Amino acid sequence: TYSSHTPRPQTSLILVKMAAISSAASVFTGKALVQAKTAPKAKASVAVTASADARKAASLLAAGVIALQATPAMALNMIELQDERQTNKNGLQLIYEARDLNITQSVRQDGNSRFSFQKLTTAQTATRASESIARLNNDVGEYVGKAYWTQAANELRRQVGTLRFDMNNLVADKGGDKAAAKAFYASIEKLDFSIRQKDQAAATAALAAVQDQGNALIKQLA
Repeated sequence: TYSSHTPRPQTSLILVKMAAISSAASVFTGKALVQAKTAPKAKASVAVTASADARKAASLLAAGVIALQATPAMALNMIELQDERQTNKNGLQLIYEARDLNITQSVRQDGNSRFSFQKLTTAQTATRASESIARLNNDVGEYVGKAYWTQAANELRRQVGTLRFDMNNLVADKGGDKAAAKAFYASIEKLDFSIRQKDQAAATAALAAVQDQGNALIKQLA
């Protein structure tokens, strides 16, 4: 028999079920509460982002309005064009930097050239050619006599770098002897070969031919 204070089996079973339902409900409610708390945070982030975008758009709009208001004032400034063709023709573009793409690298032409050995006047060409002949007679002759082959080769090629160009221009301007000029260049090549071979006798003979032909040419053309 059961006393009035002892719970019956059916009552105990009902209480256990109610406790399980209560705990499940509390778990569900807790999860719901957590989700409810996180939802406002997401909305706040979206609101902040939207507010920043709005401020940025407003700033861009204000900048655009200012630019449009300043455009008429800038449009009143006239673009002034200057004709510098004559200045360029007189030598402004005779520099190493490629400022004018219409100036070619060719050295055998009339007019301006970006080449370092631009065409000089006839008098200037004769002066430079005379200086080169003098250095062939003096410096190259001294180096060959002392068998300073490196110095002799360097000095010879340094002078030929302009001498061939100058001689061709002088022959063309003054109607000189082209065959004599070609023979002079051939003698220079023989001298250069003898210097490279370090042949004292051959270099001395070639140097004498170069000096004789060079002196005769410059006397005729200068």
